Amino acid sequence: MTESRFLPTPPQPTELSAPFWQAAREHRLVRPVCDECGKNFFTPQVICPACLTDRWSYQPSSGLGTVYSATIIHRSPTPALPAPYQLAIVDMDEGWSLLSNILDAGETPIAIGTRVAVTWVPLSDAWTLPAFHAIERAAA
Repeated sequence: MTESRFLPTPPQPTELSAPFWQAAREHRLVRPVCDECGKNFFTPQVICPACLTDRWSYQPSSGLGTVYSATIIHRSPTPALPAPYQLAIVDMDEGWSLLSNILDAGETPIAIGTRVAVTWVPLSDAWTLPAFHAIERAAA
């Protein structure tokens, strides 16, 4: 696995997000799926953003997606994330999007359309972050 440059600053889970972070500690990527309409969404919400029901559950994700947008962060908002680092919106294969880091991407933003897979960045024994690495580069 790629060594992390991130300092151990753990996320602050809420009642809604705690199952996501528990799954991440187990190296499983999950996302909320509405039990009524089947909509995938992220971040977790009290109600489904599509049909407004409060009946949803976390479901497993394949961890595979496509880069929708990416940028290099040169000025970090916190010392916990030493710059530069790459941030991307990843459109997951199941129909939801996740803002995350791209590891081993180089000094320029990863190409839009690049296929990526989830990998795991341990912050501590209790916290693990999902990040992504390229599995199939998009044509420039």
